[in-house]
Amino acid sequence: MKIKNLGPYYVTQIAHIAALAKRPGLWQEEATALLPHLKRSYKRSESDELLQTLSRAQRLEQIIVAGLENQPEFKYHLEEIESRGWADFTAPPVPIKLHESIANKLYNAKRGSGDRVLLRLGDGSRLLAPFLVNRCLKDSIPFVAHFVEPDFHALLINHTNDEGAVRLGQAFTRMTDGINKTSVARAGQPDRIRVYAHPDRERLYDNETASFYRKASTGALFYTLTAIPTRKDAQIDGIPYDDYIKLFFEMCDQPWDAITKAQEELIKEFNAASHVRITNDDGTDVSMSLVDHDGSHFTFCNSVIAKNVPGSEIFSAPRRDSVNGIVVANGKFTHDRGVIENLTMTFKDGELVDYKADRGIEAFRRAVTMDEGARYIGELGIGTNPHLKRHVMNGLLVEKIGGSFHLALGRPYSYKEYGGRPVKVDNGGQSDLHWDITTLLHGKGGCIYLDDRKIMDNGVWISKKYDVLNRGWESIPRDKRPDYWKDYYNKPKGP
Repeated sequence: MKIKNLGPYYVTQIAHIAALAKRPGLWQEEATALLPHLKRSYKRSESDELLQTLSRAQRLEQIIVAGLENQPEFKYHLEEIESRGWADFTAPPVPIKLHESIANKLYNAKRGSGDRVLLRLGDGSRLLAPFLVNRCLKDSIPFVAHFVEPDFHALLINHTNDEGAVRLGQAFTRMTDGINKTSVARAGQPDRIRVYAHPDRERLYDNETASFYRKASTGALFYTLTAIPTRKDAQIDGIPYDDYIKLFFEMCDQPWDAITKAQEELIKEFNAASHVRITNDDGTDVSMSLVDHDGSHFTFCNSVIAKNVPGSEIFSAPRRDSVNGIVVANGKFTHDRGVIENLTMTFKDGELVDYKADRGIEAFRRAVTMDEGARYIGELGIGTNPHLKRHVMNGLLVEKIGGSFHLALGRPYSYKEYGGRPVKVDNGGQSDLHWDITTLLHGKGGCIYLDDRKIMDNGVWISKKYDVLNRGWESIPRDKRPDYWKDYYNKPKGP
């Protein structure tokens, strides 16, 4: 397989790098050395080498687009940062079969479907990404690999000018033209000191790329995402790193067929109710309507592992002006370069009218004042992964806690269908923000009431038909469990 055969984006990229190799300058030597790798053929067994080549090419292409190919200061600062692209990407220290299992869950393309895939690869994906590449090659799926390197991106933004930031955003849009599927494997909190981009120039870049990301909330772009815990995540949450990684992979390996069926039944109850009230012993007491002004009913989506790995949750939206009460979300949350801890929010007629936190209130204020819609709720989600029962800061994991709920400040989803079924999840809110804030119910006396009927008590679903959502594999007869889980519950518990 030759890189140029992956699509027109790579044909253009190779041409740009070939031109750079002919021009005397700071990057001529690197471009010249890279060209043979860009023009050679790769076997499927050489997917790691292929990704290394694509990573180096992406860096050179972005340097050209940003107009930095002859700026010595940029090159000096680039040599100072820790990341060297794909070559320095890491992977959790677990057996290779577990990396393959995550890759298989993330892969969402179908042979012969006309799918075009974006592989968004960040730190932590070093061992699983080659499996994604090989699946694309095996199924003859055109793909583009986009390497998520926050520090490198920040250096580009900081050293270019406003026009360069716009060009970088436009280049991303050209790269993703025609993409209808994306598999995303990124890390949690970085283990090193971050480089941050100039906020005004970053906003120019974001304005150019926003249309691509909006497609994810409408369903026009089908995405599957994982966020792999880092040592920093483990340190923040006070969990030994090896235990955290074990927890992550176990969360990914739950009885999904049984969970899917249980959530179908749970959704029937939520879809039939007009009103939801949620309480806990920390002081949460919030209610909202599930019926819109025109009498139409908001309906819930059955989210297992089609989009998030690990799953799972059910989610919809409340009527925008119906959220009233107090939400006490204890624990740590991260947004906009800040950590918020132990957050209390008060809502009146849908609007966030008061808030306080033990830490990070300025970061929270920046989020909820970015636009008017950021102070309203765009999503109500109920976490159902039975293997996580404690708060963590990892944004993907925390919203999946079994016995929790989350409210998303800002933009609702606008799916018309989910999992092949029609849904109504758009409450009309408009915002650049969509930020899930999770509140624990399990072990907190947490209750959920549908039309004043209690269906959850102390974070545990009351009906036996939801037993799998409470206990996961423990609810499955031993002879029907995978070998790993057969005697798991007789062993010492993890975190």
